[in-house]
Amino acid sequence: MKNMHVKPARRAAAVLTAAGMLSSCAVGTADDGKDGGGKAVAYPTKGISVLAPGSPGGGWDTRARGMSQALTQCKVIGEKATVSNKPGAGGTIGLAEFLKHKGDAHQLVVMDTVTVLGGIAVNKSPVDLKSLTPVAGLTSSPSAVVVPKDSPYKDVKSLLADLRKKPKSIKWTGGSLGGGDHIQAALLGKSRGVSPDKINYVPTGGGGETVSLLLNGAATVGISTLTELRGQIEAKALKVLAFTEKPKGQEIKGIDAPSLAELGLEAAAVRSVGGVLAPSGLSGAQQQAVVDTVRKMRNSSCWKDVLKRNDWADAWTPGDRFGDLIQHQEGPVNKVLEELGLVK
Repeated sequence: MKNMHVKPARRAAAVLTAAGMLSSCAVGTADDGKDGGGKAVAYPTKGISVLAPGSPGGGWDTRARGMSQALTQCKVIGEKATVSNKPGAGGTIGLAEFLKHKGDAHQLVVMDTVTVLGGIAVNKSPVDLKSLTPVAGLTSSPSAVVVPKDSPYKDVKSLLADLRKKPKSIKWTGGSLGGGDHIQAALLGKSRGVSPDKINYVPTGGGGETVSLLLNGAATVGISTLTELRGQIEAKALKVLAFTEKPKGQEIKGIDAPSLAELGLEAAAVRSVGGVLAPSGLSGAQQQAVVDTVRKMRNSSCWKDVLKRNDWADAWTPGDRFGDLIQHQEGPVNKVLEELGLVK
């Protein structure tokens, strides 16, 4: 098991609609045991460094710091776990720097499948995720479609009705250009016959900027993770029209709003799986050691607290299965980006 040896028939494959759009991904949530490997190696033998290729306080940073906390506070490892940030260009600036750590199993990077695949395509980044070593998919995060409290839009139906009539009048905002939020806006428009290249979208560096654009009237509607928006939602500065998804069998605490699936828009829902990669050049045994360590973290009470605190659902997809999932999402992401006019 070394780097991303993709086997398309694996059960962790992404589920795609007939139209080729990105939809929910079938990912494992059970602990599936060993993933292959070879002779066991001692790990970790020194501190672990976790790179968040986004700004402090953002979703990637939150996941990286949650991992650091769970690894150390629940004594999954006896070494330190430190976090660093390298934001920009949909995560590709940080990933490009991460490439230099070839062969070092103590270097990890957090990412989200759709956002990073979009960032690589839009920014024409030389980073190839297939050259990195998949460790695990860990989380899926419900994103919220939100509007300011005094917005005339009370539901998604009325918003999409106006979008169909006058698409340029609706100013969307969210994360990076070509990232998951942008793709989500495009697919919602497409569900009503609006060409993706007609979507009026203002990219930002994260939830804080998204909120600012909504509150100062520069944007009509925003899309971002619930983690980043919850404060302003609870303060009633923003209202939720819909969630992109809800954790299976769960309501989202304190917020009464439907999921896109409940509105009959499941085919237009984007599900980006947040996970962890290691550098290229690891042996099968090294990769297995990292996977096993992250599995222990995932099963810890500390990580369960992190999931609960951030409204994240468990999306455990270990080792090469995570590589398969990334590969399956790449085509649909690129298709939507072509329709947006962002890639050729």
